Amino acid sequence: MFLRLTGARHAARPLAACGQCVAAGAGLAANDLFTREDRHVTDKAGPDSAPALPGCTNVVLVRSGIPRVYRCLRQGTAASALVYPVRVDASTAAAFNKQAKALQGVSHPHVASVLESGVADGFPYLISIADAGTLAEQIRSQLRSPADLAVLGRQLAEGLAALHGAGLIHGGLTPGAVVLLPDGRPQLSALTLGLGQHTGHAALNSPSQLYVAPETLRDGTLTASSDLYALGAVLHAAISGKPPLAARMGETAGEHILRVLNEPPARLEVLPDEFAELIALLLEKDPAKRPMSAEVVAAALAALATPTTAPMPPVRPVTAAPTKQAAPATPPLPRPAVMSRATLRSWPTTTAPTPQQKTTPAPQQPAAAPSPPAGPPATGGPTPPAAPPQSGGQGPSPASPPPAAAPAGGASSPAAPPAVAGVKRRNWLLVAASVVVAAAVITTFALVNRKGQTDTPPISGPTPTTASTPALAVKLNPPADHSTYVDLSWTGPSDVNYAVVIAQVGQPADVKLVYKHTKYRVNVVPGIQYCFAVQATDGINKMETDPRPVRDAQCER
Repeated sequence: MFLRLTGARHAARPLAACGQCVAAGAGLAANDLFTREDRHVTDKAGPDSAPALPGCTNVVLVRSGIPRVYRCLRQGTAASALVYPVRVDASTAAAFNKQAKALQGVSHPHVASVLESGVADGFPYLISIADAGTLAEQIRSQLRSPADLAVLGRQLAEGLAALHGAGLIHGGLTPGAVVLLPDGRPQLSALTLGLGQHTGHAALNSPSQLYVAPETLRDGTLTASSDLYALGAVLHAAISGKPPLAARMGETAGEHILRVLNEPPARLEVLPDEFAELIALLLEKDPAKRPMSAEVVAAALAALATPTTAPMPPVRPVTAAPTKQAAPATPPLPRPAVMSRATLRSWPTTTAPTPQQKTTPAPQQPAAAPSPPAGPPATGGPTPPAAPPQSGGQGPSPASPPPAAAPAGGASSPAAPPAVAGVKRRNWLLVAASVVVAAAVITTFALVNRKGQTDTPPISGPTPTTASTPALAVKLNPPADHSTYVDLSWTGPSDVNYAVVIAQVGQPADVKLVYKHTKYRVNVVPGIQYCFAVQATDGINKMETDPRPVRDAQCER
């Protein structure tokens, strides 16, 4: 069952009428992002076409989402056109033009300059200088170091201070709303400009949901303090590669929102204590506990970026400044468990299981006395064949040799289970995934590929080695995003069967069996984030490619 926001007259309350539904864990239909019944919105832009923009030629879509970003030529110079894909009425257009004019008056090195603004054919738009990509694109390939993060944070905080000083609220700050100039300088872009309630900028299932302040998710409040929360979330993503409270596997949009409203984010242990504490303050649930202003945040980050003997400026006013005495180190809080494939026993493996090698016990010194009853006594006979690995890979192997220091017959220390190693990868899943569906597809693969095989019982013998069943080599190419559909293609053997995994934020993953095809077209909702992967099997081996994102999605296999 889907949660549908219909009949909403005020964007100030996207969840006001559905708190009980969210508490029940209901999801949101992806199309709701563009089908809200609002008297201010009369139409939406076409999927790939842009309205006629005055003075712009050679218009090409470069980034879908809200707003859509087009590259164009303006007076012979490359420019970026940001088009908000909703047709607005006269009163909303007047309000947009007022804020756009105020934005044009902001001259700051870390705020994208607006060359022109207006409403073309009913669609609001901004024209700015051409950028060289976004912070979201950079994060996918390279994370920031603590020193670089302090510089980035100071620059963005200074840009926010300039906007707030002009009476503007960004309202949609995400890594995708931070554009990078050719010299690497970051600039704030893609402001809501009062259109958030019409475009779904801060709505459920929108890309900005992962960076929206709790009060905005709760009742639509947009303030300077909510911008500071978004700044903390962006810095968190720039150092860790994921937002503070990324969606978990199988989690609906409603369940995710409940965590954002109630669960504190994990502390960034890679940062120095003062830096981690500053980001934790920015991510406070209560706006009153966040820093007072963007100027204060910029000053604190400047002190972090430039080591000095002077104390870091206080982020919030304090009634007393007691000297911090050295105290015994407090053990860090345990990390929250990550729900990923490595920790789900029922998730099918994506590579052929590696048979446990038969081990020969090392020569041991004869024991002078019987070993204490700490484990099963060692036998002098041949080592029995290793038992098949149990689901989840937990528990010591009976064929594992004891440590060299342990006496013969002593209990051997079990190795750490692979599931723990999976947890330590510190990977979070933005998109939902369906364990049951994936398992069913793997089973279907096996049935399809085993058609025609005889039912000859297997001949008893030693377990085949991995060399006799080479792993499948399949590579998923970067998806081609066309706003309303995405074209997928991949390379791999021609004699195996394939399936496409389609994951949309807040929804269970869908799996499409495509047999031996190596191309597939997926119909998608404009502006919604997706992740894609390809599964393959020859009836014996099976594998899954690394996921590929579109629209700044963050994916984990």
